[in-house]
Amino acid sequence: MYSYELEWAYDEPLGVHVLDTERATVLFGAGSEDTADQLTEIATAHGIDVAIVEHGDTDHYGGVPALRAAIDDLDIAAPAGDVTALEAAGLEVDDPLTTDNIYWGITPIAAPGHTPDNMAYLYEEILVAGDTVVSADSPFAAAGDWSGPFAVIAADYNADDEQTRNSVSVLTEYGFETVLLSHGGNVTEIGHDPVETLIADLE
Repeated sequence: MYSYELEWAYDEPLGVHVLDTERATVLFGAGSEDTADQLTEIATAHGIDVAIVEHGDTDHYGGVPALRAAIDDLDIAAPAGDVTALEAAGLEVDDPLTTDNIYWGITPIAAPGHTPDNMAYLYEEILVAGDTVVSADSPFAAAGDWSGPFAVIAADYNADDEQTRNSVSVLTEYGFETVLLSHGGNVTEIGHDPVETLIADLE
């Protein structure tokens, strides 16, 4: 497991992650367009096979053209219901992801709301949250008196804010220790507990 912080247009770095599964080396997050140089350096150093665009936002797919140019035979994957957002930006998706299948040892988890088909991803005891949750001190976090390290993303960024909040509870159906974020600091121990704390805050 490798996590990287990309410098971009905002003060808070943008998190991307690399996991070596038994089947592939997978990059989570394809960054924004202005992170392309940083992203391709990371991707080529690891020899990634797959880049998963966690959901259909520009800060998660903006680096796809640079990745394609840098790495031959790279698979680009994204939630099936968010593929249209990438296609509208002129990007091709090789693997539309659904919750009916496991891909490269990774289980997609439906957590809609932030985007229509937003997903989190589970590999062994690692949860890649994407934007399903963010750090409570992130500039992208919803305003609130958050009791733990996590928050939901602010309503202005969500396709359906109520659904975004409700989707957090789905994460409790899975066992994980580590939670990797795109916006804010990761939690590397007992990651299930701060998710439960966030759910209590949302009730």
